[in-house]
Amino acid sequence: MDQMHDELVKLQGQSGSSNGVRSSLVSYAEDDEWETVGPKNKSAVTRTQSFLPSELSDIFGGQLRSVVKAIGNKASATVQPFLLLHLDIHPEAVHTIEDALHLFSAPEFLEGYRASTAGKCQTGVVTAKKSVKIQTLSKIMILHLMRFSYGSQGSTKLHKPVRFPLELVLGRELLVSSSTEGRKYELVATITHHGREPSKGHYTADARYPNGQWLRFDDASVTAIGTSKVLHDQAYVLFYEQT
Repeated sequence: MDQMHDELVKLQGQSGSSNGVRSSLVSYAEDDEWETVGPKNKSAVTRTQSFLPSELSDIFGGQLRSVVKAIGNKASATVQPFLLLHLDIHPEAVHTIEDALHLFSAPEFLEGYRASTAGKCQTGVVTAKKSVKIQTLSKIMILHLMRFSYGSQGSTKLHKPVRFPLELVLGRELLVSSSTEGRKYELVATITHHGREPSKGHYTADARYPNGQWLRFDDASVTAIGTSKVLHDQAYVLFYEQT
C-alpha cells in the first residue's frame, strides 16, 4: 500500500523527498505543534503529520490520534495518517474482529517513559499511559489480521479462528469523536492465505459485486459463492466500505 501510494505521488509530480531521504508517505512539519483542547476541556500538545495526497489515500486513508499521558505532565498527542490498521489477534481474549479493535484502542502502560518536563520527579522517568484512537475514518477500512509473526524460532503462522461480520459498527471507544456518523461499514472483500507456513501456501480473494453477489478469485478460477463461505474464520485481510 505504501509503495503504491509513493508511486502515485510521484506520478502527480509531488516531491516527497527531503535532503535525499525518501519520505513521500507523509509530510513532516517539525514546528507543527499546537495545544488543542479536547473533550471535557482537557488540553494536549498535538503534533500532526499529513499525507501527501494520492488517489489511494483518498480511498483508504484515515488519521490516528495517539495520546501519551504522564503524571505531572501535559498530555502529548500525535496525529498520524494510516492506510490500513494492523490488528493483534494473538491474545486469548480476541475471538472476533470487534475484540481485536477493542484491544487496538485499549490504553497501555509505558515503562521507563522519560517526560520532557518531569515536574518534581528528578529522574525524568514517570508512569505514562498511551492510547490510540481513530480521528478521521477512511472510506474503505482495511483491517490486517497479524497472522504472521517473526521471532527466535523463525517465521510462524497463527491459525487461530477469528470471526468477522458482514456489517461492522465501530465502537465509540475506538473513535476520537463521539459522533455516530460514519461508524457503519459493510464487508466488500477479504484475502485469505492458505497454508501451514508463512513461506509457503496460496492466496485467494473474495469480493462482493454491486448486485450483492460474492465471487471467489483463485488464480484463473472465479466462482460464485454464498455469504456462509465468505464468513470463514481464517481471513488475513478484510476490506470494509463506509455506508
